[in-house]
Amino acid sequence: MYLLWETKNSPGASTSSTSSRNVTMLALANAIGALDVTKDLVPLKMAKGVLSTLSTVLTVVKDTMQNKDDFAEIVSRCNNIAESIKWSTQGKLECEIDPTVTQALSELQSFVNDIEKTVKAKEHRAVTNRAFSASMDRESIAKWKEQLDYFLQMCDQRLTVDTRTEIGDSSRALGSGADAQFEYDCEPPPPRPSMFFGRDGLVRDAVESLNDKHIVLVGPGGIGKSSIAKAILNEDTVVARFKDRRFFVRFDDINASQVTHDAFIGRIAGALGIKSNLHSSIKRSLATSHAFLVLDNAETFQDAASDADSSRIAETINELGSLPSVTMMLTTRNRRVPTNLRCATIDVPALEARAAHQAFTEIYPVGSSKDIVDRLLSTLDFHALSINLLAHVARENQWDLEELMKSWSEQQTHLLHIGEGKLRSLSATIELSLTSSSITKLGDSARRVMEVAAFLPQGINETALKDFFPDIANIRSVVDALCRLSLMYRKLGAYTMLSPIRMYISGTHQGSDIPSVDLTRVRQHYYTKLADVTDRDDGGAWIGTEDANLERLIVHDLSRATREDMAVVCRACHNFIRQLRLHKPRPIALSSVILGLPDGNHSTTLSRIAKAVPRLLPGQAPESYSKADCVLALGSLAHDLVNLTESINLYAAARQLFLLDRDHNMAACCLEYMAGEYTYLGKIADAERTLQEALTMRRKHWVLSSFDEAAINLHLGNAMMHRGRLHEALVLLASAREYFERSGHSTGYLSWAMCSLGEAELIYGNRLAARHHFEARLSLHARKHDDIGQSKSLIQLLTVEVAEGNVAEAHKILQEAFMLATGGKSPHDACVALWRRAALASDQDDFNTAEYLLRRVHIELATFGGRSDVAIPIATYISARNELFAGDYQKARKLFSSAVEYSQEQSIISYQARGTRALGEISLLEEDITDAELWFTKTRTLCDNMGIHPDFLYINVGHCQLKESHGGWKRFLEGRLQSS
Repeated sequence: MYLLWETKNSPGASTSSTSSRNVTMLALANAIGALDVTKDLVPLKMAKGVLSTLSTVLTVVKDTMQNKDDFAEIVSRCNNIAESIKWSTQGKLECEIDPTVTQALSELQSFVNDIEKTVKAKEHRAVTNRAFSASMDRESIAKWKEQLDYFLQMCDQRLTVDTRTEIGDSSRALGSGADAQFEYDCEPPPPRPSMFFGRDGLVRDAVESLNDKHIVLVGPGGIGKSSIAKAILNEDTVVARFKDRRFFVRFDDINASQVTHDAFIGRIAGALGIKSNLHSSIKRSLATSHAFLVLDNAETFQDAASDADSSRIAETINELGSLPSVTMMLTTRNRRVPTNLRCATIDVPALEARAAHQAFTEIYPVGSSKDIVDRLLSTLDFHALSINLLAHVARENQWDLEELMKSWSEQQTHLLHIGEGKLRSLSATIELSLTSSSITKLGDSARRVMEVAAFLPQGINETALKDFFPDIANIRSVVDALCRLSLMYRKLGAYTMLSPIRMYISGTHQGSDIPSVDLTRVRQHYYTKLADVTDRDDGGAWIGTEDANLERLIVHDLSRATREDMAVVCRACHNFIRQLRLHKPRPIALSSVILGLPDGNHSTTLSRIAKAVPRLLPGQAPESYSKADCVLALGSLAHDLVNLTESINLYAAARQLFLLDRDHNMAACCLEYMAGEYTYLGKIADAERTLQEALTMRRKHWVLSSFDEAAINLHLGNAMMHRGRLHEALVLLASAREYFERSGHSTGYLSWAMCSLGEAELIYGNRLAARHHFEARLSLHARKHDDIGQSKSLIQLLTVEVAEGNVAEAHKILQEAFMLATGGKSPHDACVALWRRAALASDQDDFNTAEYLLRRVHIELATFGGRSDVAIPIATYISARNELFAGDYQKARKLFSSAVEYSQEQSIISYQARGTRALGEISLLEEDITDAELWFTKTRTLCDNMGIHPDFLYINVGHCQLKESHGGWKRFLEGRLQSS
């Protein structure tokens, strides 16, 4: 990291740099202004006091201190502290701010008061002695910097506690309905770049164009598009117009081969602070008020992994840009622009000579040799990033101007040619760095390291350096030299590089692999680690920080593996997906590659890739993995992410592949997994049909073990229960419980059997038997100290208490269930406990308590990712139900409509049907019988699609039922609606 300021005693610094003084004065003025603005925004008096004192200190420095440059890092810390205070307290009432925040501010106030006294004393002595300026010793400044670093660390731990999600924002979110319930922790826009030269006119033109058009900034890599975008974001008129609705979405740290539509949506959701990747949630958030959305490095998603994803992304951009409240700006190397939006395309040119000189000498002061430097910069075509890199090379090697020019003259074989390829304009700068004396003495080691780092999106983990390069004895010196020359940098324990340099080193288009890179050691390192971890081994947690690297390697190997290699690569692929499910469930770009593999299990002897993984011990049976296993793993990952439609499709594809391999056992398993997804979605007839097919297949091919039969009976029993065939369900469920209890094969299946039996008995009206099954399940998990199992059991037990009218006991049970699930153990079950309590409060007409609990649901939803998508339709439905019971039909209609929309997106037909029925009841309450009949007709059609009788729409979900007074649905089914 290089500081903008050089002190007058720094090596190579000019003793009279007017430019440096101007920049320092500007930085001080900007910091003082930012502190004053922030002071007006924050509500806490103590926070205002801290900011006011810091502003006073910097004002004294600006007006009095001779050695202003020495305060550069103090200015930086003041800016950071102001930002932390702003984002921790803005928009809150004093009573809403966490006590730890006020404690931190109290300690900080005491410290900045001491700084203020010291600088004012220096100022006073200067005035007394009739001096025009004072000077502060560097030792004191260094101590202040260290102390401010300490307080910044406290800010990270205390001030960034986001209490906004507890009372303030949650109340506002619920108050504005489902449209606002997803707004948490939006990312603040990046500040204006501190080094920004020669672009004021371009920024001004772009801001003027924003009045009636979207903006596309086009230019080659490294030309400065991102810096210009950040400057535009911070222009006064833009800030005044959009305020905190300015969003900057980065795509420079992701490989185009890994970009899917889900990944694209996820990036935007993250910037907006939306913890759900629902497309509709993003649209609703952007539609609430004017928003300025910057999509940086747009060429990344314009060259997405598949044509289908690329097309969907283009449609999404057009859709978001068509919202009247949205102004959009793209920065891109690609001249393609959104086809259906009114856009102003602004070509970003190279720097003008004067600005290029200023940018270069800000990093590498050269005194009075302006003409020589300008000639050198002109050979770079005044390309911004090339100038920056060249200046850092000269500074790090401590070259004088003659040495710089000599090195340049020897390396002009690779001239820059802007416009002839994505990153050809960086070639001279990078090659100059690679051929500097500190790199050339390392032989070919530096280029080898860079090739591997360019291949791996997350860089080279520092702990893997020796594994990747066992033959480079001085590997640490190599990466240190590369970092020193700004060719690589260290980030979160890994050595990586800027995206433009990565693409230049690869020598190919974005998303392509590097033909010359030797991945043998990389493969051996990763495949060995994958083979060593088990399903519940915490050692697999490293996947969370190196998942993109593994994904890139496996995509590479799957695309190039021979049939002899396929079993080894599929084994690694299967293990990777399994560990990703445990430690970092997310969408991946492997689907298209895996599905494109040859069908059938063709694994034979292992060849070149097999040599990179550990061999099995004598007597061990090899783990044989095929395309079918990988597709099945993809289906399980989709299930974890609650993308159930995709999960069903993948399970179906895996079934076909297993049939090709004549593995009827696994083909039947796929059918059973599909049935589970169908049941969850409410497609009960499809679930029962699929289970019967699995049972027939197992009997035909003699693969029906007692375990398999019990598992299928359990699945079938659940399907029959949802269809209202209770007697048949009870017989099947009882036999399944008896088997799993007797065999002891599976606690999970036994727990499920107990739960299902209890639910069936309760529906049958046998509360005593239901209580027996639920309590047995609770005891089972208590013996195993399984908090999540106990939480689920308690949630089922409360249904008996409610049926018996024990409302107080039901609330107590749900609170206990919530405590067992909370704290990150199972956010989904914590939400279930909360919305069950909210529904119970609504039933008792305690609408304020219900609203409070629903706010807590939305807060809990924000703490987990993919699974929040399945909870959103349910939570929204419960919110709508509460408003309906409270008599606010307008708000209830809006929320039920949102619940139906979310359910359609997630293909949860059961909640789609329940929400649709509720809309019919509201129409009837508003005396619109025709509209009510339309809604009820849709509901009956949805019941038919589910494969259930309309009477069983609420089976096993009593917390979703409406009141008996909402009798329109019953009268409709009896044909009495119009006559009423």
